[in-house]
Amino acid sequence: MRLYFTAILGTSILVPALLLGRVVLNLRKLTYMSYIEGAWLAGAFDFVHGVLYRPLFGPLGYGGTRFFPLYFVLTGTLSKIFGRLENAGLILSAASVILLTYGCFVLLRRLEVTFLFSLAAAIAVLVAATTQEALLQTKGDGLAAMLNLWGITLCVSPKDDKEKRGWLYLAAVLFSLAFAAKLTTVFGFASVILSWAVGRRYKEAWRLGLATCFGYVLVLSAMYLGSGGRAFEIFRVCAGGGGSLTYALEAPLQLIGAALQYDPVMLIFLVPATAFALSYFRKFPTEILPIYFFVVLLATTVIFGSRGTLFNHLIDLHVAAVLILAYSASRNSAIAEIGTGIIAVGLLVGCANIVMSLYYDFGKPSVRADMQRALENIPADGRPVLAENSFVTLQSGKAPYLLDPYMFRVATDKYPAMGAELWGKLSHQGFAAVVLQQDPGSEAGKKWYKEVHFGGEFLQDLDANYSFGYSVGQQYVYLPKQTQPDRKQISSP
Repeated sequence: MRLYFTAILGTSILVPALLLGRVVLNLRKLTYMSYIEGAWLAGAFDFVHGVLYRPLFGPLGYGGTRFFPLYFVLTGTLSKIFGRLENAGLILSAASVILLTYGCFVLLRRLEVTFLFSLAAAIAVLVAATTQEALLQTKGDGLAAMLNLWGITLCVSPKDDKEKRGWLYLAAVLFSLAFAAKLTTVFGFASVILSWAVGRRYKEAWRLGLATCFGYVLVLSAMYLGSGGRAFEIFRVCAGGGGSLTYALEAPLQLIGAALQYDPVMLIFLVPATAFALSYFRKFPTEILPIYFFVVLLATTVIFGSRGTLFNHLIDLHVAAVLILAYSASRNSAIAEIGTGIIAVGLLVGCANIVMSLYYDFGKPSVRADMQRALENIPADGRPVLAENSFVTLQSGKAPYLLDPYMFRVATDKYPAMGAELWGKLSHQGFAAVVLQQDPGSEAGKKWYKEVHFGGEFLQDLDANYSFGYSVGQQYVYLPKQTQPDRKQISSP
């Protein structure tokens, strides 16, 4: 046990220090600024300029997103303090993850888990790739997870009835805000209601249920009124992500595959946590954490039944797994050593993975600089730029013509006429440039632009009217055929 405790204490110092290095480096280089993060920031840009949920097609160009608004509303608001949208988003993401880990510690301490187990669980939350993605990218998963967890934490409240009532209503506010950050983040609220219902705490369950549902209604009403009704129409078209019944039935396999491919460290905690949760639930069916684990497991499985779901959706499941692992091990002396060993091994493996990630981060080019250099050579002739990553256009201070190329493909698969404006601009060279993030001449690129992004006749129209101008890092710039300069590659600094 002493060896395990040494590992826990050592990684409790190393992991935050290493992640701080990754955060600082990412602020400078924007290493992980993918098209998804670009879409979040484009939503924030629109909000700052008075538009909540641009229409699927309108004067600004093409919209379409499955994102709920709290993260990009806060990002847009904070940009007035921090100057740039991306800096505001990254600071918000980092603050959310820090509060998430602290919330895990406070929750376990409220449940009378020892200081060391609570500390180990908080650090264990950080070592998974899904948490680090929330830390380093401009999207709302970390914010939603944090608000959800603090809602649960406040429901584990003091026994004084008056004080408990105050915590309950504050928890309802946090659950409502978690919903405003991410549509699917309702499992914390559902878990508390189930736990209290099984424990015959009906009065508290009714109070929390009514208060939270009222909060949900307020969120949806604000979205409807703030967008002029556009939000619901957009969700109707985009929410399914282009999925099918067959794909939905494969959801458990999709979840396991995502964890194996992108976040194997998470599985070190998830697999034993499932066994621990089953064992503990049989003995104590009213306890909140086993119920929470299984509700999150079920909800996450359902989420993976939608196409376009990536491993960032594993964050809540990882948090739930770590919590039940630490809680069960602290409550049962027979498995305390096993549980401590699992957490210690997970921390060591995760810490080693962070060291490697930080090493690779140093060698990666600056995406911020690449995007800026890509824009420098595009002629400013008044025509918009069609960028696969909206952040490319945001770098110039202009609204992106296309919010999300994946959702454009989903929407135009359902309603082909919706894409007529974009196809027409391509055919008539209505864009000053087309900036892509994969080489459309490669086999992988051809498949990507046929089946994932843009779709339709995109490659044919691009090839007929545009040709390769130059590349900067992973930015491939195509210019109208009559005006393109000699083909060249601009090296990254």
